[in-house]
Amino acid sequence: MSVNLATPINADLATRFMESLNSQAIDYCHWKSNLSLSQALAGEEDLDILVDRKALPNIIGLLTDLGFKAAVLKSGANVPGIFHYYGVDARTGRICHVHLFSRVLTGESFVKSHTLPFESMLLENCDYIGPVRVASRSAELALFVLRTFIKYGSLLDLLRVAGDPEAIRTELRWLKEGGDVAEAVSLLEKHCPVIDKALFFKCIETLEDSTSIAQRMRVARTVRRRLRIYAKYTPLTRLLAYAQLLSIKLRQRLTGNRKNKTLHAGGAIVAFVGADATGKSTLVNETGRWLGSVFAVRRVHVGKPPSSWATLPVNLLLPLMRRWLPHLRRNGVGDKGRPADVPSLPKAGQGSRSLIYAVRAAALAWDRYRLLIKVRAWAANGDIVICDRYPTDIIEAMDSPRLRELSAKGGIKAALYNRLARFENALYRKMPPPDTVLRLRVSVETAKQRNRNRRDEVGMDDEDYLVARHREIRDWCKHGTKYIHDIDTEQSLEATILNVKRAVWESL
Repeated sequence: MSVNLATPINADLATRFMESLNSQAIDYCHWKSNLSLSQALAGEEDLDILVDRKALPNIIGLLTDLGFKAAVLKSGANVPGIFHYYGVDARTGRICHVHLFSRVLTGESFVKSHTLPFESMLLENCDYIGPVRVASRSAELALFVLRTFIKYGSLLDLLRVAGDPEAIRTELRWLKEGGDVAEAVSLLEKHCPVIDKALFFKCIETLEDSTSIAQRMRVARTVRRRLRIYAKYTPLTRLLAYAQLLSIKLRQRLTGNRKNKTLHAGGAIVAFVGADATGKSTLVNETGRWLGSVFAVRRVHVGKPPSSWATLPVNLLLPLMRRWLPHLRRNGVGDKGRPADVPSLPKAGQGSRSLIYAVRAAALAWDRYRLLIKVRAWAANGDIVICDRYPTDIIEAMDSPRLRELSAKGGIKAALYNRLARFENALYRKMPPPDTVLRLRVSVETAKQRNRNRRDEVGMDDEDYLVARHREIRDWCKHGTKYIHDIDTEQSLEATILNVKRAVWESL
């Protein structure tokens, strides 16, 4: 059997994967939800692939060759026999999820509750939909009915299945139209004899008719009682599994981290650096949204770190001093249009003014240091941390040390200033490097035009300051950084985003 599918959005990577499976004669099948296979090929749903366990090394090698990366649950048990692999389609930037199974572990949505003896049934009874080897509709029908009633026996799943009975009827009709109920019964008699013909027909009848939830729950209790031998949990361990699930969900909500997957290779710090008008904020937000749809991701702004209790008084007082003592502000190149979080670099002999800015620079260094220590800990725990801006080793560059020690003797004020300079420089040296840096570049002429265009949105920077920042970013470096990618943001936003996705994924 072959069904023509419309060309999916993410066909390139998914189709190459399927064709590779076929060419290597790997014993596999797409074993559930084949009605929505086109969505799975488009990257909108998982590709649920069952493979003979003897072929696991071959299929994992194939996935690796295609650029897929293994992922695990950050919190909770990683179940033996279930694997997660993610790849990025180079043409579209979409993430493709291969949900790989070496056994039929299914049942309740939130905790896979039953290990059903259907590996042979599914792998030996297959058809093709396009390039994809799928379980025959008769085999899938037998499995679909049991999966559905296991869910009707779960209070949490009940809220989902009861809310959309028409979707269940639609899939049931599709399976019956292309399959054979008598063949499904025969397969159950062979592979799962605890479900007899009468009970199976009762299940189908209950799903097809407009029966009440109570009636479906009664049938579900019978099905689950028959399948008890294949249940993964006892009543107590099932309760504990749900308690752990609730704990994970609460932790995710409290931390603002809604996803529970992390790459098997571990977390990473991905930093975007670039002068103003290079599209930094847009690309940070897009990358966070893209990776955050699957993985545990955090976003931080290193250029504007949160205040600590130690620096809060300084950070509150400095804006007031700017307002009350405007003569302390510099009017030279680089101050006009300078963001409030970037302190001016004082000159020798400026007295109290030097100390004011030295204190502010030291306070900013302390806040960045504290933030980056947290960032490194998050990455060590599996999170992908997306950083807007990142310090460099170059003194006086953007987001970097601002203070140089004074060589001339100047009394106690100069001594205090030099002490603050040494403290600030020591903090920047101790800041951990990022794993990956995307160095954003655009021509100065384009940056100036973008700067003028955003005059009414966020305000316009001084053009001399803008030019100086663009010169600085070309030489950005931080000792220990593993990967540095130069990204040209002169091109269209769509093309730039795609290049960023490719570079980030390659580095992860």
